[in-house]
Amino acid sequence: MSSTPSLEDVAAIMAADSEQSLLDRVRKSATALGFDHFMLGIEVSRPLLKPMQHVSSGYPLAWRRIYAEKEYAWKDPTVSHCKTQATPLLWSEAMYPAQSRDLWEDARAHGIGFGMSIPVHDFAGSKSMFSLARDQPIEQDTRVLEHVRACAQVLASCAHFVMNRLIVPGLLSKVDPKLTARERECLAWTAKGKTAAEVGMILQISEATAVFHLNNMVRKFNVANKTQAIAVGVAMGLVN
Repeated sequence: MSSTPSLEDVAAIMAADSEQSLLDRVRKSATALGFDHFMLGIEVSRPLLKPMQHVSSGYPLAWRRIYAEKEYAWKDPTVSHCKTQATPLLWSEAMYPAQSRDLWEDARAHGIGFGMSIPVHDFAGSKSMFSLARDQPIEQDTRVLEHVRACAQVLASCAHFVMNRLIVPGLLSKVDPKLTARERECLAWTAKGKTAAEVGMILQISEATAVFHLNNMVRKFNVANKTQAIAVGVAMGLVN
């Protein structure tokens, strides 16, 4: 039997100030909808950078261990769906191909054989998924199903917003090239189309020194040239 998370519950999720408080508040709403378990995941993509992922799980610890040990993420249909689609996915046995039968059987054995996954994509390059799970089938009554799906989509959108605020900055900080102040200045002027000689004149340093800083910047970004470095700098918010 499901109910509707209150506006206060939704507001509490939006006001979460830590990953743990987000988990606690989402768990309350998931329970209200009739689900025992849930999972939040987010993937951040930026030009020329490998995608970065983070998972905040409300799944049983035993299941999380098996999932990691058997590398189930590579054949989990909910993951591939949420990366490529924007529509909710109601879980069913039919979505598991032959090569994923072990995943289906293990999931059911751990009380998460039935549920739904909600993807959220934004224009900044973040993709998230919100999965709700339990050990019993979801009621197929159209009105009940639509109610649960609508509530889950609201929760997914709220969680996506909060993860972008709480989680994404930490992911991006891991690839922070830690440019010096001078390297940032060289990057900024180069992004405006200035040559190394012009950058040197503007910053009152020699052209050779400007080239030195630009080469350091390229090395720290782990890219091939300054054009790619500018692209990465823009993606990371280092260049206006």
